[in-house]
Amino acid sequence: MIYIKRSAEGSIANIYFSPADGLEEVNLFDPELKMFLDNAQNDALVKKILEKLDLDMVRVIEDMLDLMMAKNLIRFTDLPLPVQNKLLFKRSVRQSLGFNANFISEEETLNF
Repeated sequence: MIYIKRSAEGSIANIYFSPADGLEEVNLFDPELKMFLDNAQNDALVKKILEKLDLDMVRVIEDMLDLMMAKNLIRFTDLPLPVQNKLLFKRSVRQSLGFNANFISEEETLNF
């Protein structure tokens, strides 16, 4: 589901992907949401949302790879060497910084 925050005037001011106080749930196909996304004045915010979603999807793909390897559906060595190197480097950096290496939390939200 999509959650929106409204401005004082009642128009959509921001978009979120997790529920929170003060947010209103809207359907993905809501006409007002579509108008908000199509409005050129909102291009910077929409671009920021897409960039955040792209980064989140990269993490989802990493988690899916880990899951498939854990279930022996693929082997790490099946991946091309540049992909192996990137995954190992990211995992090493995450561990050294103490970041959670597990699946993305369902509570994660986009904050713009």
